[in-house]
Amino acid sequence: MKRNAHSRRVIVVGNLTIDDVVLPDGRTGLGSLGGGAIFAALGARLWSVPVGLVTRRGEDFAPSHLGHLADLGIDTSGVVDIPGPTVRNWVLYGEDGSRTWVYRTPVGRSIEVAVQPGDVPQLWLAESPAPVVHIAPMPLPAAQAIVSRVRQDSPLAIITMDTHEDWVRDYRDELVELARTVDVFVPSQGELADLVGYDEAERAAQQLISRGVRAVAVKLGVEGAYVSTADGTGAHVDAFAVETLDTTGAGDSFCGGLAAGLAAGESITAAVQRGCVSASFAVESFGSMSLATIDSGAAVARLTGAARTDPSSPGLQSVKSERYDIAVMMDEIAGIPDVVDDHLRDPLGSVQAVVDLLVDRGIEHLYLTGCGDSAFAASASTLAFAKHTGTDVEAVHALTLARYRARYLPPRSAVLGISFSGKTGRPVEALVQAGRFGHLTIGLTNDPISALGRAAQHLLPIEVPTLGFSPGTSTYLGMLTTLTDLALRWGATRGRDTSSARAIAETLPKLARQTLEANAEVSVAAVELLRSRPWVTFLGAGPNEATAHFGAAKLLEGPQILGVSTNVEEWAHEEYFVSEAGTPVIVVSPSGSGHSRAEEILSEMAFIGARAILVSDQPSTNAAQLLPIIGTVPEEFSPILCALPLSLLGFHLAEALGKRSYNFKSEEIRTEHYETIHRATIGEPA
Repeated sequence: MKRNAHSRRVIVVGNLTIDDVVLPDGRTGLGSLGGGAIFAALGARLWSVPVGLVTRRGEDFAPSHLGHLADLGIDTSGVVDIPGPTVRNWVLYGEDGSRTWVYRTPVGRSIEVAVQPGDVPQLWLAESPAPVVHIAPMPLPAAQAIVSRVRQDSPLAIITMDTHEDWVRDYRDELVELARTVDVFVPSQGELADLVGYDEAERAAQQLISRGVRAVAVKLGVEGAYVSTADGTGAHVDAFAVETLDTTGAGDSFCGGLAAGLAAGESITAAVQRGCVSASFAVESFGSMSLATIDSGAAVARLTGAARTDPSSPGLQSVKSERYDIAVMMDEIAGIPDVVDDHLRDPLGSVQAVVDLLVDRGIEHLYLTGCGDSAFAASASTLAFAKHTGTDVEAVHALTLARYRARYLPPRSAVLGISFSGKTGRPVEALVQAGRFGHLTIGLTNDPISALGRAAQHLLPIEVPTLGFSPGTSTYLGMLTTLTDLALRWGATRGRDTSSARAIAETLPKLARQTLEANAEVSVAAVELLRSRPWVTFLGAGPNEATAHFGAAKLLEGPQILGVSTNVEEWAHEEYFVSEAGTPVIVVSPSGSGHSRAEEILSEMAFIGARAILVSDQPSTNAAQLLPIIGTVPEEFSPILCALPLSLLGFHLAEALGKRSYNFKSEEIRTEHYETIHRATIGEPA
């Protein structure tokens, strides 16, 4: 089978058994390969990701079994030989589908053959990107030791963990504590009910989330699965309707498919859909090796032939081209007022939880770090922190923080890493390095089980609906608004009077909607000043220097023409020398401390005949075109509004230049691009 070289490795850790099966009609299958680790590995290999098996085999385990797994592409170099027998069972099936297990080896043998932390190959844990490690059912102390080893040797690994009824019966508190340390906890409905005391999957999963578990995927059998995460995501995923002959190993196969989805970069909901497909193949026939007859093409065909819950899943040929249409960008821009409103309210209490943590730890220095839009959001929010918290808050690019600043941060520092996807490598590295030097780390992300979420000691989850692939607009505003809300709540908790600022902030969703309406036509007209030009300069001051960077980025990403950005003052020192009559310059200058100087620069532009497009709540006779901001707000809030006309400008310029899709030129280029920005290499800081 062809493997996807860009996927993470899936490492399945667990026990294997030899099962002697007796079917209702008297037929027998002696010496069948069984155990949770086997079913999970076979469930994962359906999805063309590298799979490695870590288990222990006794002296009676047939070498041909391992050979068969290797032929299927499963790496068996993690299988450890031990003296004595492999665990062996009679599995007796009744006419009603019931199963009776009769142990042929002493019960204590399961503990003796349990996987040990040293069994996991170090080379697998050291791989980049870090692996997805699935912990199949095993004695709880063994699972605890494996999780500890993985966290120590591969901090960015994604860990998924199945459970066992014995754990729930004997170790409830220990199980919840262990579930907090993994990325996705995967109990069955019955096990979850035993754990929390009632049989309501959705409410029970959310209870575990409230107790600090990052993500829960509940196996519901014929009803599919339910997913709940710390960022507020809750989704039911339907099972795939097939004729069920044997449910043995269905849950383990589900876990394998889930792990494979995460390894391929899927969202957790889309990964659960793969788990449901793997489980559907497992129940259609008897025995684990029936899964060996299924290839990845059949798995993808089953997945794509049914309705999909999560339209944002990448990496499959079935992704509809509509996801890449440029209209997606406009649809997401239209939703920005609601995004701003949602992220000022802190409905899950996540922002206040971070505030309480900062206060409890006595944090005096907060470093905001990210790349691209995340870095712009960090810079745009620093004035709000300065005015309303009275603390030292600085925006530092993630590469700079990770490689040049981490070693020298002062005591009582915290680093807040920002990445909407959670996959961007440099913010991950920044959090890892800050943690190594003993500082508090917080991750702001839409994906709590992402690399950023796993690198952070504490999460600040946000949720912004995305409709497809397009330059980030609503996601940028979601991050920026969350940071602004954090500044106001932190200031209030520190005893500062932020009530008037909060009242103004609550008008921002309405002003955002009015600003979009006011720019609907004038942003189209402004395109005529830009469409024939090979490059455009964006200027801003204070928090809106970051807005200028954002506007330039939308031209690079959308219409894909050169946008350069700089400080208002610097234009006179540099870009002036390559500007002339007709040169377009976009000046972001709302009311505030930098406005008077921007007006002087606009006068100089008018003198040489440059065509200035002004983004402001104040008109200027020196501007060729005004993109109006509705409402005069304190300068620290203005980046939220000023980003809106620039978002529209990026869309309309792309449309005017004939762009119809945001696809990459080839799948190879797309893969290489994301490999580059997601690569979480850890350097040695200066």
